[in-house]
Amino acid sequence: MRAVADRSRRLWALSGLTTLVALAVPGANFVATAGDANNPPSAAPVSVIRTVTVPQPVTSVTVLSYGAPVQVTAGSVRRVRATETSSAAPGTGPVPVTQSVAGGRLVLADPACVSDGPLSCSVSFTLIVPSGVTVTAVTDGGQLTVSGVAGANLDSGGGPVRATRIAGPLTVRTSGAPLLIDGLTGPLDAETSSGPVTAQGLGSATAIITTDGGNAQIAFTAAPDSLTVSTDGGLATLTVPGGPYALTADTNGGPESVAVPTDPAARRLITVSTGSGPLQIGPPGSG
Repeated sequence: MRAVADRSRRLWALSGLTTLVALAVPGANFVATAGDANNPPSAAPVSVIRTVTVPQPVTSVTVLSYGAPVQVTAGSVRRVRATETSSAAPGTGPVPVTQSVAGGRLVLADPACVSDGPLSCSVSFTLIVPSGVTVTAVTDGGQLTVSGVAGANLDSGGGPVRATRIAGPLTVRTSGAPLLIDGLTGPLDAETSSGPVTAQGLGSATAIITTDGGNAQIAFTAAPDSLTVSTDGGLATLTVPGGPYALTADTNGGPESVAVPTDPAARRLITVSTGSGPLQIGPPGSG
């Protein structure tokens, strides 16, 4: 089947993808509360679920959602399988979804649901992808969950982010929401804009983490070559094996505890700035 190149708004039925399931929400969504003539029935939003399998090989996925959750999980599949859950006011018709597949890149989006768009709607996306796929996702406030992929570039716009078992580079922006990372082998670049960061199982050679006031709890399973953390008042708790490390720490008078070997000439670098927030650096199992 030829690659789908049209990036304009098109329905799934016109996309060239193979539709497996189409399920409308039961009529109970339309039942109004009885017994009050002064409050006429109001129809609930109509939800539709569609699951499709992308026939073309895909090596990267881009998902753009305007406020609805996005979940991408690697599984034992050869083709991407995507489930779209759309919700809109009665009478507006199906929510148009933009989609394309070209050069191994799959793009899914719901531009009609942008905050100042023509429809009052939302579309959440749940994808199962081959483990070698990389992911770019923007949710504009929606929850963002990615697991088992070969790398990810994530921007939640204020929604919480959970990234687990990422076998490649990870870049994350949360705009104030919490970030949870569990298992990462590639480089890490994370900014949370006051959101807390909890990261464990890190095997990253390099990591840059900026919280702008949020707490940062970071635990490595392998000694990093370069770790930079800035919390601007938030607590920084770093767990790193091995050493020694060339440590540069600035707590602006805040409490500081360092329990790992340090050496200004060491090749492994740790740079931490907490802006008066407490700093703790220790080996695994230190508390």
